[in-house]
Amino acid sequence: MDEHSKLPSDSVSDTASEEAEYSQVAVLEQTLWKQLGDPKGLEAFAQAWLSLQCRFIKGARQGILVLRGDNTRSYAPVARWPENQESAADLTTTAELVLGERRGIIRKLDVGRGDTAGEFTAVLAYPVLIEDGIHGVVAIEATVHTESRLGSAMRQLQWGVASIRDRLRRALVQSQKEVIDQTTLALDIMSTVPEQERFQAGCRTAVTELATRIDCERVSVGFLKRGHVEVVTVSHSAEFGKQMNLVQMLGEAMDEAIDQRTILRYPQYQDDEPMVTRAHRELAHTHGAGTILTVPMFLRDHYIGAFTYERPGNTPFDQRAIDLLTGVTAMLGPVLDEKRQNDRWLISKAGKSVERQVGRLLGPGHIIRKLVAAAAILLVALGYVVDGEYRVAADARIEGKVQRALIAPFDGYIREAPVRAGEIVGEGTLLAALDDRDLALSRLKQVTERAQNQHRFEEALSQRDRSETNIIKTQIKKADAQIALIDEQLARARIAAPFAGIVVAGDLSQEIGGAVRRGEPLFEIAPLDEYRVILKVDEAQIADLEVGQRGELLATALPGTPFPLVVTRITPVAETHDGLNTFRVEAELEQASTRLRPGMEGVGKIDIGQRRLVWIWSRSLIEWFRLWSWRWLS
Repeated sequence: MDEHSKLPSDSVSDTASEEAEYSQVAVLEQTLWKQLGDPKGLEAFAQAWLSLQCRFIKGARQGILVLRGDNTRSYAPVARWPENQESAADLTTTAELVLGERRGIIRKLDVGRGDTAGEFTAVLAYPVLIEDGIHGVVAIEATVHTESRLGSAMRQLQWGVASIRDRLRRALVQSQKEVIDQTTLALDIMSTVPEQERFQAGCRTAVTELATRIDCERVSVGFLKRGHVEVVTVSHSAEFGKQMNLVQMLGEAMDEAIDQRTILRYPQYQDDEPMVTRAHRELAHTHGAGTILTVPMFLRDHYIGAFTYERPGNTPFDQRAIDLLTGVTAMLGPVLDEKRQNDRWLISKAGKSVERQVGRLLGPGHIIRKLVAAAAILLVALGYVVDGEYRVAADARIEGKVQRALIAPFDGYIREAPVRAGEIVGEGTLLAALDDRDLALSRLKQVTERAQNQHRFEEALSQRDRSETNIIKTQIKKADAQIALIDEQLARARIAAPFAGIVVAGDLSQEIGGAVRRGEPLFEIAPLDEYRVILKVDEAQIADLEVGQRGELLATALPGTPFPLVVTRITPVAETHDGLNTFRVEAELEQASTRLRPGMEGVGKIDIGQRRLVWIWSRSLIEWFRLWSWRWLS
C-alpha cells in the first residue's frame, strides 16, 4: 500500500545543524545560478530550475513541474527531468493530489523499490501558491535512506519553490502592467475620437495619436467596402487622393491580412508561421518602410477593416508591441465603426439595412424569419390565383320604414301618460291625454248660447220678423261650428297609437301636469314588421354599390344572427361621419324579425362580386397611392 503525509507550507527546521545545511545549499544554489545564467523564457527558466532542484535533492530519480496556462483551469507540464522523458504515473498522481489539497505531500511508495537494502522510494510534491491561488505543482521522485533525509529533501523543495514563485509573480506583474499600459493607451486615444464630429476627422485623430504614441513613421486605417479595403486616412495627412500609389498599396496590404485572417508582420521572423506577404514587401520596397505590421479589425462575426503600422528597420515590432497594438486595434475598431455607421447618408443607411435583412433572409440561420417570408410569399401567390368575395362594409342603423310622429294638438297640460319609449302598443292604445277641462267649459258655454239663440229664433219666427230670423240663424250656425271645433279638440286631447308598433321616442311619465305647446313632438312610433337599414358607406367605395345588390346585416345586439338585406336607394349627398365623408345608402331586410328593434346599430356588408384576394387586400393602398401620385407627380 502507498502512504502519504501532509506537511504545512510554513514548516521549517528548528535545529542549528539543519540551518547550517540549508545555508550551504543556498550558497551552492547561487553558484549554480551564476553558471546557468538567467534564462529569459519561462520554459527555459522552468527547465533549468527543475534540473537544479533535482541536483540538490540526493537520490532524485525524476521530476516534473506543472504550471497553469492561460486558461485558469488548465494545467500542463512545462519541465521534466531528465529532459524528454515521460513522467511516471506516480508523479502525475501526486501532483493531482496537491492541486486538490493545496498543500505539500510526501507520498511513500512500496518499500524495497530502492536499489539497496533499507532504501525506499518516495514522491515529494509541493504547490506553487501566489496570492491564495495555486499556479502550479512540482513533484520529484527520490530514493532515500532515512526519514530525516526525506524531511531535508522536502524542505529543500519548499525553499526552491520560492524561486519559481518569484519568477511567476514577476511575469504576472509584468503581464498586468502591459495590460494596464495597453488599456491606458487605448482609452487615451479613444477619448479623442468622440470629440470629432465627423468620421474622417475621428480616424485622422486616432491614427495620428497612434503614430505619435507608439513611435511609428506612418499609421493607416481602412474599412472593407464591396469586398476590398478602402483606406480612410493616413497619419499626418489631412488630404490624400484615392488613386495615390501609396493608398493603393496600403489597401492591398490590408486586404492581404484580412484574406488570410491573421496579423501580418514584414519582414517575418523565423518562428512566424509562413504567410503571403507580397503586398507588404512591395509597400516596404516602394516607400522605404523598414518593418510593417497589419492588424485586422474584427467585429462580432466578421472583419470590418485593418490598421497598418510602419516603423524604421531599427525598431521592429516585437511580440510585446504586437500584443499592445492588437489590443489597441480591438478597442478602437468598434468605436470607429460606430462613428462610420452614423456618418453615412440616410439613403445609404436604408440600403445597408435592406442588404443586411436580405442577407439574413438568404444566408444561414434565422429559421423563423425564413419561415415567415416563405409564408408571406405563399400567401401573396395564393392571392393572385384564388378569388374571393369582395364586400363593402359600413356602419349600419335600423330604422322603421314608416315612423309616425305624434304632436301636441293644442296648448295645454299633460293629464296622464301611461306609455313610455320602447313599449309595444296596439292600434288605438292611449299614449297620453291632455287636460280638457277648459275645453269642456267652453263647450258648455257654446251649447248654452246656442240654446238661447234657438229660443230667440223661435220667437222671431212666430213674429214673422225675417231679418231678425236670419241674424239669429247665423248666430246658431256659429255656435254649432264652435261646438264642433271644441268636440274635435276634445277628441284630440286623447293621443292614441295610429297603428300597432313600438314607441321609438317619447317619455312623459315624469312631466304630468307640465305644459306643452301646440306642434311640440310628444311621441314617435314605428311598426314592428317593416324596417329599413341605413348604411354609411365610405366615399372611396360608393362607386362599387348599385341598387339591387345583396348583403348582410349583423346587429351589435345580435352578433350571432346575420340578416339578409338588399340595397334600395343610394343618396348622392355626402355626410360627415367619424371624420370621414360617407354616403347614405338605404336597404331593406328580406326577412323581418321580431328580435330587431328600431335604433339598433351594427355592421352591414354588401356583396359586390368575385375579385382576386390580393386585389381585395391591397385595394385601399393602391387607391391611396394612385391619388397621391396623381397629386404630386402629374
